[in-house]
Amino acid sequence: MIKTIYFRVDGDDGKFAGLGHIYRSLNFYTNLNKKLNKNHKFVFLSKYKEGIKILQEKTNKKVIKFSRKNLNRLNFNKNDVVIIDTLGAEKFLTNKLNRNKIKKISFDELNLKNFKSGIVINGILFTKKILKNKKNIKIYQGTNYLVLNKNFSKKKIFIDNKKVNLKNIFICSGGADHKGFLFKVSSYLSNFNNYKLNVVLGNAVKKTNKIFNLKHKKIIKKINVNNVKKQMEKNDIIICSGGTIMFEAIATGFKPLVFENYSHQKYAIKYFSKKNQIINLGKLNIKNLKSLNDHIKKFNKSSLKENFKRNIKSIDGYGFSRINKILLKYINEK
Repeated sequence: MIKTIYFRVDGDDGKFAGLGHIYRSLNFYTNLNKKLNKNHKFVFLSKYKEGIKILQEKTNKKVIKFSRKNLNRLNFNKNDVVIIDTLGAEKFLTNKLNRNKIKKISFDELNLKNFKSGIVINGILFTKKILKNKKNIKIYQGTNYLVLNKNFSKKKIFIDNKKVNLKNIFICSGGADHKGFLFKVSSYLSNFNNYKLNVVLGNAVKKTNKIFNLKHKKIIKKINVNNVKKQMEKNDIIICSGGTIMFEAIATGFKPLVFENYSHQKYAIKYFSKKNQIINLGKLNIKNLKSLNDHIKKFNKSSLKENFKRNIKSIDGYGFSRINKILLKYINEK
């Protein structure tokens, strides 16, 4: 019998969901597609056009626009599995899955009222709330389950003779830049001629973004970057938003300067700030922007080395492989 693996995942240009969920699900899909036998097929359920477009481009699998109406048309069988990556599953979805006794895995899920069974993996939202074990629900939470690109599992030692001039600054807001993070930060720092700004543009940054019109000899725009970690390592300081890019910076050994770009980021920002692993600059506004230069001046070679030793141990980069093992075991259970 054919077993269908459904991915319920959303992604857009940053207005509602961003693209982190889409790329995380694509990574799991790629691995599962290699590991599972031919008796498995894949279907994606997604709401926003940006995410749907990427899913169609990156896979040759069926992509269904997610809605209550389209969900009701689906006929699940008892062998199917649904993987949910939307910062919380819809009640009408979990109700249908419960009725049909369908296996389900949900990422960054805090509301267990609608879950009768399944797996919850919280690599991010554990910073907001630690879940208690519940009958028939297996919970995995903490930084061990943060999903990063496999490059971030490759650790380097801090090189004592590394040249540090505190002029090379890495700026990134993730896959999209709906709120103009890149332009606001770069245009402000361009007023200080001693900085070289390496601005990494995510795949979903639109051509209408004002960052493309920002011309300055100290601003170098990086487009279509395949290895973000390698780009980070060429810099001394990282300025980023509080999404996946923040976790990547910590895993690389940096103590990033972090702005809260979306309200849901505040929990992870607060968590890592308390552990002295990031510098929390608050929300991205004119007042907080003006504090950037002062914070940068506080860095020195000694502090960079201290930050590196602490942060390199915090996020080991093996979350992806850990979760893949969990998924494969759960999908193959009878």
